[in-house]
Amino acid sequence: MKLLTLTSKLDIAFRIAENTEDLVEWAVTDSNRRYVHPAFLEGRTGLMLQGGDIIQKAYTAVFVSDRVVEKILRERNCLLFTHHHFNYYEDERGLQPISPETMEALCRAGHSLYVAHAPLDTHARYGTSIALAELTGITVEHFFYDYFGAPTALVGHVTKTGFQDFASRVCKELQRPYLTLQQHRPAVEKVAVAAGGGDLPDLLQYAYDAGCDTLLTGTVENRWAVPSFQELNRAFHELNTRLKLNLIGGTHFGTERPAMLAVTELFETYGICCEYCEDELLLEAV
Repeated sequence: MKLLTLTSKLDIAFRIAENTEDLVEWAVTDSNRRYVHPAFLEGRTGLMLQGGDIIQKAYTAVFVSDRVVEKILRERNCLLFTHHHFNYYEDERGLQPISPETMEALCRAGHSLYVAHAPLDTHARYGTSIALAELTGITVEHFFYDYFGAPTALVGHVTKTGFQDFASRVCKELQRPYLTLQQHRPAVEKVAVAAGGGDLPDLLQYAYDAGCDTLLTGTVENRWAVPSFQELNRAFHELNTRLKLNLIGGTHFGTERPAMLAVTELFETYGICCEYCEDELLLEAV
């Protein structure tokens, strides 16, 4: 399929033209800007890197990490559909701009890069929290937490289950070595779900006000060396000393991975062979 045909379909499916999120500020640097597609600089999402005119295969990934890049460089003329247009580390380094060397290597191989951050988080079928809830057996009741014009988190329920039993089930479904857990209540029945970076005080307060006993999210312990994120994380935990919700953290990567597995089916409806590209290092990171 022609690249522009495929990206036009994705633009429609993820309502790219309506999105107001700015993905340029953090990820586009003086050193990698020359590789970034002009439409991305203007629209701030969508097609970030334009490779060959014809796409042979598509891959999905949570981040444009070193392991993902290494794998797709074995092929040519692929589209990498990613949730985050960053390299990533589950430590103090956190989000890192894609290096110009990586951009150059992708270009030489004819690869294209398409980014859907908020448009994927809030997608009615493939949203990150929706995919996380489906995988872990949580039935959706309603959505909340506006994120660039649409909700990105949800409240759902499960059959009343002991906290440790529920956490074990989540750990198994996410294929994690273990989870970050804080138990304040004996059972899980009503769950707020916020994939990725859900360590936000206002999100936690909403979950409490909605009658939730548990928050399932990605980030419980924020290790990024960014003062603003560290301050939010401290406020999040200070609030929970009063609210006492159970917290289950499956890492930023681990809780957004289900959406990238699920969205492969969209490409299949377009007649494009698509495969999720695993990052084993992030999958095992704690």
